[in-house]
Amino acid sequence: MADIKIDWFDDFLGLGYHLYDVRPVLLLLLDNRKKVANTWNKIIKYFPDDEIKVKFIEKDSKYEFVLYCESRILQSTWVFLKSLNMSEHYRQFKEDYDGAAVLKLALYIKKKDNTTELEIFKYQKRLTNVKFVTESEAEQDFVVARAIQKLKSNPKESS
Repeated sequence: MADIKIDWFDDFLGLGYHLYDVRPVLLLLLDNRKKVANTWNKIIKYFPDDEIKVKFIEKDSKYEFVLYCESRILQSTWVFLKSLNMSEHYRQFKEDYDGAAVLKLALYIKKKDNTTELEIFKYQKRLTNVKFVTESEAEQDFVVARAIQKLKSNPKESS
């Protein structure tokens, strides 16, 4: 497995959670419309739903988010990674997750009056392989272990 091609994607703002739906929704927050379209059209739409893996690696008041999938069409493993602060919304998502969630993309819009708005797009993927793990458990997954190393070596990817 060490010879797989990995493409890293950390150019997103963070995660949002919508918890009042049939399934909890994990929102990948992006900061411009073109990036939303490119992220979907060039990467995520080629992920088979049942092969998408999401890992939340908790440590103290932070967690590392790693979402990845090997795409035969793209002939690569795309890895979305970000180090984030734990929030009440994250804790609620963890509590509500019961074997399936939905991944969606959202545009995070900052308005002139210092308020924010989310535009949630219809694109979606079903997530059934979501795990909340410790760092030692995460190290047993080659891709996740590489992602953790990358996050440690590039602190700018943390937010």
